Amino acid sequence: MPLTDRLARAILVTGSLGISTYLALFSLGRYDGLFRGLYAGAQAGTITPGGKKGPYALTKALVVQRTLELIADEYVEPKRVVPRDLLLAALNAVQRDVAQVLVQVDPAGQTAKIRADDKEMTLPVGDVKGPWDVLAKIRTVFAFLEQTLKDSPDIDLREVEYAACNGMLKTLDPHSVLFSPEAYKDFSVGTSGKFGGLGIIIAIRDKMLTVMNTMPGTPASGAGLQKFDRIMQINGESTATMTINEAVNRLRGDPKTEVTLHVHRDGKDGWPGTKPYKLVREEIKVASVESKALEGGIGYVRLKQFAEQTTTDLVKAMAEFKATGHDKGLVLDMRGNPGGLLDQARRVADLFVKEGVLVVSDGRKDGREELPAKDDKNEPNYPIVVLINSGSASASEIVAGALKNLDRAVIIGETSFGKGSVQKVEKNIPPEGAALKLTIAQYLTPGDVSIQGIGITPDIELNPMTVDVQELDLSADAPILRESDLAAHLSNVKAKEGARPLEVVKYALSREDRNALRERGGDPEDQFALDAQIAFAQRFLKAIGGHSDKRAELIKKARGFLETYKSEELKKIADDLGKHGVDWSDDGNKQGFDASKISVTVEPSKAGGEVVAGEPLEIKVTVTNNGTVPLYRLRAQTKADAGIFDGKEFVFGRVDPGKSRSWTTPMGWCETEGYKPGSTAIAPKDAPRVCRVPKDAHTRADAIKIKFEEAHEHVPAEAVVKTTVKALARPSFAYSFQIVDDVEGNGDGALQIGERASVWLTVKNIGQGKSFDTEASIHNLSGEGLLLRDARFDVSNIAPGDEKRVRFTFDVMPALKDNEAKLQLSIRDADLRETASERIVSPIRPALGVGKSGGTFKADNSAIGLLEYPSAAFRPFGELPKDGILAITGSLTVGGAEWLRVDLGGGR
Repeated sequence: MPLTDRLARAILVTGSLGISTYLALFSLGRYDGLFRGLYAGAQAGTITPGGKKGPYALTKALVVQRTLELIADEYVEPKRVVPRDLLLAALNAVQRDVAQVLVQVDPAGQTAKIRADDKEMTLPVGDVKGPWDVLAKIRTVFAFLEQTLKDSPDIDLREVEYAACNGMLKTLDPHSVLFSPEAYKDFSVGTSGKFGGLGIIIAIRDKMLTVMNTMPGTPASGAGLQKFDRIMQINGESTATMTINEAVNRLRGDPKTEVTLHVHRDGKDGWPGTKPYKLVREEIKVASVESKALEGGIGYVRLKQFAEQTTTDLVKAMAEFKATGHDKGLVLDMRGNPGGLLDQARRVADLFVKEGVLVVSDGRKDGREELPAKDDKNEPNYPIVVLINSGSASASEIVAGALKNLDRAVIIGETSFGKGSVQKVEKNIPPEGAALKLTIAQYLTPGDVSIQGIGITPDIELNPMTVDVQELDLSADAPILRESDLAAHLSNVKAKEGARPLEVVKYALSREDRNALRERGGDPEDQFALDAQIAFAQRFLKAIGGHSDKRAELIKKARGFLETYKSEELKKIADDLGKHGVDWSDDGNKQGFDASKISVTVEPSKAGGEVVAGEPLEIKVTVTNNGTVPLYRLRAQTKADAGIFDGKEFVFGRVDPGKSRSWTTPMGWCETEGYKPGSTAIAPKDAPRVCRVPKDAHTRADAIKIKFEEAHEHVPAEAVVKTTVKALARPSFAYSFQIVDDVEGNGDGALQIGERASVWLTVKNIGQGKSFDTEASIHNLSGEGLLLRDARFDVSNIAPGDEKRVRFTFDVMPALKDNEAKLQLSIRDADLRETASERIVSPIRPALGVGKSGGTFKADNSAIGLLEYPSAAFRPFGELPKDGILAITGSLTVGGAEWLRVDLGGGR
């Protein structure tokens, strides 16, 4: 909410005072899906805002109409299409995305009141029976909104319709989504696996746009750009608060077009300020296949995605292996491969399989379609290992499922994501070329087995173990996210629950390697590195000696290797635990056991288990063996509803009769002091790691269960400890702002091309608690038309009742296409996740002549309204109270009325 008190000292306000609490955050890089005829390169749900292109005919609802037509004709599960739910979800999505709109449905569910600004309409919603009822209702609402909001400068009516469509689609499944024309452009990049660009991989690091890598033979590498270079400007536009998606859109373009980057480099080879790089875009081919020859005549191929050239590039890699004698076995790595083209998945699987059905597509419109293997140009029958993890989805699951169920490969790693659906993309939807991605079928692996929501179970499951006093990890981790965790996910009666791997192999993963894996999100390195899973696959293939057989037989042949490997890794873990006084030995004693003879005590470090958010909490568990039988490899793990308490591990090892063993484990999350994940800076030497309950934790009470495991199932009774988290008092950000042409401008209170202006912002904490890591920023919504200079400020640690004032600056450039400057103002506490934001629109106006004047002005009889521009059409941003006095700095006459420019102090 804007500030309304102490207005004589507050920052002046322009435009709408309403706050939208919805922040649109865009990311690029991960995509999901299995597609017929094209490939998607953007994340489902990503909508990129587009600029206005003239009046938008919202009332016609052409995009909604086409969306409903395709849902009615082709959606895979008609029973999931509930017309009334579609309507209400559409209205709710508009309400969420447009601050001026409020929707209230009466308790009986028969009517909805839609309010836009100060106008209101009532819509019957209880009589919606079919999709065309939905269309009629939405057109009625759109007519109302178009009439009410058409003159609002910060509302794009096109985005209102897109929001409504995506609201409807979210009721169906997680993968059906509508893309704006701009988003579809990114979405389709992967179809051909090429685009016009610079060959540069970027990320946000330390709040700056940072080069993470360059592709060999591309303009970026040829120009000498290096890892960790900071891109400060793109074609004169500051990247200070630019998102990755926006940066990618500006770096890409048609081949043979120019782009100028201003780059800063730290270090001994660096320079102060920025250095310009003028580059010419070229066609960049994105490699979906990477290959490496391994020792022992084994080939390694990583499939990053399934694009148009995937099979062709894979065939080339296999030919190179054959030519160099690396065709005695193949490691096919599809970890982190999120999908792509259905046809490419079929063709990849077909390279290795001579007969059988590779995949079945079962759709509503096209019915059942079997895609058989062809006995044509197949690879020789050498042994294959396929690596998968929870990030392997869709098309990669088709390949893994075909090679597994047709007994052509041994699957190693983790259970895959479990996305068993097929999407179709309808493009060029009028009036502006939006695209609809709609789920039209589900696929079945050989044997008519669906993996929807279940995933591909590996033959050999690999589980890492890490000995770390603060973050012990000896048990298998639950996947971060799978298809079954997504809202409105599809199900299939042919999905088989309960599949188990033939072997479970634990391996030692050092704390350093685990941290590196976390930094890159769990996926393999961009550049080849012989990690633990590749090394295991390589040794497995060596162990079976080039033989190819049924999967179960191959695993039997590798039995000796598997036992040796397990022993090697177990010794590593035992040695690490021994450094912490834990005996991890097991003499195989399986004598009788009496759980009643084992006592367990649990002691939280805080009295009564009560902890305030942001503080540390440790739990100490002591096990005393009062029986006659030793316990071996005793460990425990917490089970709790709250993630900050769940999955925490304790290790005791061998506990002899009459002895006790204790282990203390911190709750919450752990981090290195002075280092933020993702930073390019090196963590301070010997910096301590601290574990705390996160600051944003809410008040809650938990019963934490402590469950034990032991080598011979000599398990003590489950223990329970109760904890209470007390939330921190939250800040709440009120603010006011003023746009002033006070840097390099004529001082008339309006913006003109060529001026350098300020956004003066005052932030006041009107909440009950102080803020922590808090940032205020402005974000450019006008492209090359604005050049941000001072765009981000640290406003941390604002006590309740206190305020901070900052001054953003920007230039109005000749390239500004619209007659208004558009910015997004945001205030965000990263620790407590409290946010306030508003879109600022400031018109470009003709210059006014301001004459010099002096003296003072006093509000003699009553308070006087203060305006930032000399026009009664502007609402006051505040007032000068009765008897208040301000210095006069200028005067001008507009429309026969005299206006005074006054000094509010502090440079304003």
